[in-house]
Amino acid sequence: MTKAEEKFYEKGSVSDEIDVAISFQIIGLFSEGLYSSPNKAIEELVSNAFDADASCVHTVMSPDRSGDDASIAILDNGSGMDAAGLKTHWIVGESAKLANRKTASGRRMIGKFGIGKLAAYVLGTRLTHISKSGGKFYSTTMDFTKVPTAPGKGGISSNAGTAQPTMKLPLFELTEN
Repeated sequence: MTKAEEKFYEKGSVSDEIDVAISFQIIGLFSEGLYSSPNKAIEELVSNAFDADASCVHTVMSPDRSGDDASIAILDNGSGMDAAGLKTHWIVGESAKLANRKTASGRRMIGKFGIGKLAAYVLGTRLTHISKSGGKFYSTTMDFTKVPTAPGKGGISSNAGTAQPTMKLPLFELTEN
């Protein structure tokens, strides 16, 4: 694959990895139970932008959302996440929003459980975060098709001391281009 053919979620250079302890059962329970409608799933992703103090949020969708290359993008001018923030973000079921119920600007937070990102499972097979923080750009992608259906399956190692399989998400550092 040439550089021009590279998918947007594979751009940049890998600077680290994010450990995610998750099982397919958790994704199914949370996303299909709580976000059974695509509209509710998109609402959840927009709520995350609100919680990041965004004053402007755009939802952009492919005209044909049934195609293999279809996408839905939630673009906002919120506070963004750096590498450490993206790592914390992918601790499923935990959220800093529970301890601090106000945003930096004083808004009351909507989210609190750290599961809203799983709403994207209802919409497609992949969730990519592209974020700018401290003048740097970062990206990471959760490919839901690679979530193990059982511990130790799919080449994913088990996290020591837990029954949850662990996935490693590549953390990319991007240029503005």
